[in-house]
Amino acid sequence: MTWSWTRSWREEFKARKLTFRPYAPELLLHPQWHISPWLWLLYRFLMVCYTLGWCLYSGLLFSTPKWLIYISHLTYCMLGLYYLLALFNLAGAMLLVRRHSKNLATAARQGNNNREIRGTTGSLGPFPLPSPLIACLRIQWFLLTFVGTYSLTVSFLYWVAVYPVEDHKLSAFNVNMHVGNILQSLLDLSLSATPVHLAHYVHLLLSGCCYVAFAVLYWLAGFTNLSREPFIYKVLDFGSSPLSASLCILGFTLVCLPLFHFLLWNVYQLRRRLALGVRGQAWALRQGLWWWKVAQTEEPIPMSVTDTSTTSVSTSTSTSLFSSSSGMGHEEGVNQPLLVAAGSNRVTVAVYI
Repeated sequence: MTWSWTRSWREEFKARKLTFRPYAPELLLHPQWHISPWLWLLYRFLMVCYTLGWCLYSGLLFSTPKWLIYISHLTYCMLGLYYLLALFNLAGAMLLVRRHSKNLATAARQGNNNREIRGTTGSLGPFPLPSPLIACLRIQWFLLTFVGTYSLTVSFLYWVAVYPVEDHKLSAFNVNMHVGNILQSLLDLSLSATPVHLAHYVHLLLSGCCYVAFAVLYWLAGFTNLSREPFIYKVLDFGSSPLSASLCILGFTLVCLPLFHFLLWNVYQLRRRLALGVRGQAWALRQGLWWWKVAQTEEPIPMSVTDTSTTSVSTSTSTSLFSSSSGMGHEEGVNQPLLVAAGSNRVTVAVYI
C-alpha cells in the first residue's frame, strides 16, 4: 500500500481515532525496524535506567516535593513512567508468547495432527493477550503521546518564555530536562511502531486544563514556588498580571499544544513513509518474523491471522506472516493483527509458516 499524506490526513477525522483502543496491540510492543527482540528489550531497560536515574537525581537535588509543581519536571517523570510501563509490557508479552509457542510445539510432538492444530483458536497469530496487559498497553500509548507533545511544548515555552525572565543557570540538569526529553521522545517515536493520531489532542487538551486548574488552585491557596514566589511560573502570576497569565494559558492550550502535536504526527508520518518507501522495505520490520524470533522455536510453528471480513472461518486464507508489511495496524496498511485482546470476537484462521 502506498503512503499518502492527504489520505492519512483524511483518515484522522474518524471517531475511532479518538480513543486509545489498539486495533493491533503488537504495534505498541515491537519496533518499526529490524531490531532483534532482545536488543529492543535492552533498549527499553537502558532508557528506564537513564530516565529514572535523572528523576532520582533531581529529587535529591531539590529535596522538596515542590520540584513536582513544574510541568516540565512532571513531563519528565511521565517519560520515566512510560519507559517503565513499556518495559514491563514488552517483557510480559514476550514471556506469554514464548510459553504459548512451547505449548504448541509440545502438543505437535505429542502427535496432534494438522487439523487439530488448525482448530486451536489460541495459536500464536491472534494471540489472546490478557485484559490487564491490553489496559497497560493503552496507558503506554497515551503516555507516549503525552510526553511526545508536552516535551516539545514545554521545552519550547521554557526557552522562549521562562528562561529569559527567570534566573536559571544553564546546567546539565536544565539541558536534560528541556532538550534531552525532546530527543528521547523523538527517538522512541522513530524506533517504535506506535501510531500517533491527531484526534488524541482532545486528551492532551484535557490534561493541559487539569494543570491550569492546578496552577490556579496553587495560587489561590497561597503556596509558593522554589523561589518563594506566590506562583509557579512568572508568566502565571494571576495576582499581578491576570490578563497576561490568561493569554499565556490560551496560547499554551489552543496554540502550542495543537501545533506541536501536529508536528509529532508529521514525524510519525515520516516514519511511515520511510517504512513503506522503496528503501524502507529493506529496513522495515516484518512482524511475523519478529514474533517468531521471540518464540525461539527450532521448527516452524502454526500461526494465525485475523479475518475481519466474515463471521465464519474462511478456508481460503493462505497469507504467510513472513510477508506482512512493515508492522502497522489497520489504518497503517495491515488488515490482520497478530495479537488481539482476550475475548475478542474476531475470527481466527490458522496458517503455516
